[in-house]
Amino acid sequence: MTDRLFFALWPDDRLRTELAGRVAGMIEGYPCKPQRSDQWHLTVEFLGSVATTRRPALHECAATLEGFLDAAEEIVLDRLEYWKRPQVLCIAAQVVPPRVMRLAAALKSELERRGFEPERREFRPHLTLARKARQPLEAHAVEPIRWPVRTISLVRSISDASGSRYEPLMHWNLISKTLTPTLSR
Repeated sequence: MTDRLFFALWPDDRLRTELAGRVAGMIEGYPCKPQRSDQWHLTVEFLGSVATTRRPALHECAATLEGFLDAAEEIVLDRLEYWKRPQVLCIAAQVVPPRVMRLAAALKSELERRGFEPERREFRPHLTLARKARQPLEAHAVEPIRWPVRTISLVRSISDASGSRYEPLMHWNLISKTLTPTLSR
């Protein structure tokens, strides 16, 4: 049995509430299918189909990130962009903090070490606001949204007739000296 999995930065309730107020204004009147708020995340590393027997190795990868950050870092999402090929509207970070880039690179390295094939492209934090966006939009700066980086999550992507939905499976604290994974649901 396999699952489609990825590692992501998952928003806490406070951030999700802030995003809800801001995102509505960004896509108002734009012809698209808005991304549901319970699905918002920043993908750090997409894994694709992974055998359930390989999940412990993914937990090991995340565990190596224990204490990686001395304190919470922030990703600042400050640019509204239209991506033609996937037909999405997103807000992206123009600048990524160096520690966050090293965190993403460390995860990629640990995945490779355990026989996974991570994506070759560099981590580019973005939050998908809408799908099926067929009308080009000139990229422009927006009022910054600050996304604290404190935890990383292993997330399952489930596709059904209504589309994709994302289910966080586990979360790891990136700034704690003692890492205790917490189960979701």
